[in-house]
Amino acid sequence: MPSNREAYFEAIKIGVPKPVVDFALQEVNSFNYLELTKNFDQEIKNYSLFKESINKYLNGEMIEYVFNKAYFLSQPFYVDSNVLIPRQETEQLVLETEKIIKEMFSGNIVVADVCSGSGAIGLSLALRLTNNKYYLSDISKEAIRVSKINAKHMTNVTFLDGDMLTPFIENNIKLDVIVCNPPYIQDIASIDKRTYKQEPHLALLANPNTKFYEQLLIDAPKVLNSKHLIAFEIGEDMKDSMERLVRKHCPNDDFCFENDIYGKTRFLFIKS
Repeated sequence: MPSNREAYFEAIKIGVPKPVVDFALQEVNSFNYLELTKNFDQEIKNYSLFKESINKYLNGEMIEYVFNKAYFLSQPFYVDSNVLIPRQETEQLVLETEKIIKEMFSGNIVVADVCSGSGAIGLSLALRLTNNKYYLSDISKEAIRVSKINAKHMTNVTFLDGDMLTPFIENNIKLDVIVCNPPYIQDIASIDKRTYKQEPHLALLANPNTKFYEQLLIDAPKVLNSKHLIAFEIGEDMKDSMERLVRKHCPNDDFCFENDIYGKTRFLFIKS
């Protein structure tokens, strides 16, 4: 049985990216990254599973789908092909939203993660700000199934299936905070081939790219309390179009854009 180091360089030699190899080695050994580093010259625990996972990756499968696991703010989340794999830049949406909630609200509030997918955004907020009430909603029943797996036995989370804010309107649910990372890719050519082949198009594509943002902003007054926050992740080229939408549909609210860790305009916060 080879060592982790030998398995690592074996995979690198055939063109597997370093983050993919690291992820696979951590999973087959049940290590975190620090443990893997300390045991790099020890015998790999499950070489056959490592080879199988690398072969699946080379055949086009996302490594997170191979292991049905992705990490978000250091927490493991179950993922499968019914939901997007959580992205690192989206972690910042959670952290910024948490910061603004603490600044704006003093008591318990009601928060909705709309287009929740795996539940990474809403469940991360629920783990960090435990006294609030949370709703996770998605049009995909399969996505709701995945997010319920990730919620485990969290008692402050309720799940709703339906299009954007429709289930909240139908159930007369009032909200203080809406967090939303909806589909916003309009140009299919801009999507990585591996992503386009495997991740759900329902969670990726929108034409025009502002379609779901405008739908939410039109319906938001029906569910939001007078003091409220809307937090969006947006495409890097959407700042101007989103500013026009906010001025049109939320003329009395304050708003600001924030850059992601790569310096691209990625987040929009609307406050009243």
